[in-house]
Amino acid sequence: MHEFKKIYEVSCLAGIDRYTVEKEGIKSIDLMNRAAGRFTEKLVEFFPGDVNFQIVAGPGNNGGDGFVCARLLREWGRQVEVYGVFPGEKRSPDCEESFQRYLRIGGKYTEVKRGEEMFFEHQNVVIVDALLGTGVNRPVTGLFADVIGVMNAAGHPIVALDMPSGLMGENNAGNDGAIVQAERTITFQSPKLAMMLPENYPYVGEWMVVDIGLNPEVLAETPSRYYLLDERGVTERLLKPKKFAHKGSQGHVLLVAGSEKMPGAAVLAARSAVRAGAGLVTVHVPGMVKDLLHLSVPEVLVSADRNPRFFTGCEVDGYQAVAVGPGIGKEAETGEGLKEVLRKWQGKLVLDADALNLLAENPDAWEWIPENCILTPHPKEFERLAGKSENDFDRLNKLSIFARQRGVIVVLKGAHTVITSPDGRCYFNVTGNPGMAKGGAGDVLTGVIAGLLASGHSPLEAALVGVFVHGLAGDRVKERLSVRGMAVSDIVEELGSVWKLVDK
Repeated sequence: MHEFKKIYEVSCLAGIDRYTVEKEGIKSIDLMNRAAGRFTEKLVEFFPGDVNFQIVAGPGNNGGDGFVCARLLREWGRQVEVYGVFPGEKRSPDCEESFQRYLRIGGKYTEVKRGEEMFFEHQNVVIVDALLGTGVNRPVTGLFADVIGVMNAAGHPIVALDMPSGLMGENNAGNDGAIVQAERTITFQSPKLAMMLPENYPYVGEWMVVDIGLNPEVLAETPSRYYLLDERGVTERLLKPKKFAHKGSQGHVLLVAGSEKMPGAAVLAARSAVRAGAGLVTVHVPGMVKDLLHLSVPEVLVSADRNPRFFTGCEVDGYQAVAVGPGIGKEAETGEGLKEVLRKWQGKLVLDADALNLLAENPDAWEWIPENCILTPHPKEFERLAGKSENDFDRLNKLSIFARQRGVIVVLKGAHTVITSPDGRCYFNVTGNPGMAKGGAGDVLTGVIAGLLASGHSPLEAALVGVFVHGLAGDRVKERLSVRGMAVSDIVEELGSVWKLVDK
């Protein structure tokens, strides 16, 4: 089975580099040239025109990468100059060698003693941040901070080389130092954990990874609990219906959804479960929503609650998966109905939206939550379950601890939705876009995951596949209709074409 790409902690990266150098029998400067070369190739792809590249290089290996980039740009006939920032520090050996190579080809260079000595006044300037990279472990002050301030204030696009200077690789709690505000970050081999966290987007901007050919053996052996979802991993985890499959063998899912105020949630979840491969879908809704389901989703079976306006309870026998929550509201009787379902059902289960809010208000109900139950909160709902977090890194740690202690799978929804398994591993999603930040998108995700559960997928596989495919459907809709113009129902309609892509 294909393993998803690992996200390595910054503290591991130097060792991975050293192992690669030793295993290949090359010099560290050769690896620097290779990495900086891949960065430079992408840089000129993004800025192919008449651009004046102004590189700000520090004394370490990130600065060395910057000098390699400058030399290559000059050799390729591009306009480039370098500002060197070395506040009483010697350059690292590889930085020194790259610096001398750049000077030998006549490269334009200015050593900076004060931030205001940098003049980004040319037309069409792109600033390349090669100041500090991943080597930061404390807030940046002094000359480096002054230089970062001038870079940020220059009004030109900034591209960070490997890591925005001043940003720490993982935890930035208490980081009140200067941080480069990059428009784009081109990072080596794998993204850094800080790039996955919403609070760091103003510094990271849009990021991409360039493969610099680090040794695959050491990459496989180096442990990590953070991963990136990708299409190959999703495809390999997707179960394929057999030739003689029928509606019974593809599983029967029960969705408990909708209320007088939010009937559409039931419709969206139901349509999504149908399009996720479930053989049969039953939707339990308040009595007044029953006719809407019959008209909107003729493929599903409908069960009517004894209450016409909201959920109060239902039977759960005979299903392969159950999902509760989209649009059910928080009436006291609804809370009791949720407890009734939990007491009766110990199989595959998804809890979303108001089911999570009711769970937060009724913590005694945790005793009936089955192992590997899937919870799909947005950040505020997770806060109600697990308490406030100081920052996004703290929330990520809290998420991992929560999943381990409760024995559940948590899908924390957001720009990089993270799926946390009961063993504490975290899988970040890279599909999706801001056009999905609309009411009802979570109902669609619940339906997709529930449909996958019913058709035979394990809870973790259903969560991983469902999140990736849900985001990919949103991306395809965005390409057709734009972020502003897309509606949640468009995502449902796009699911069929997305399955065609990944169901290989």
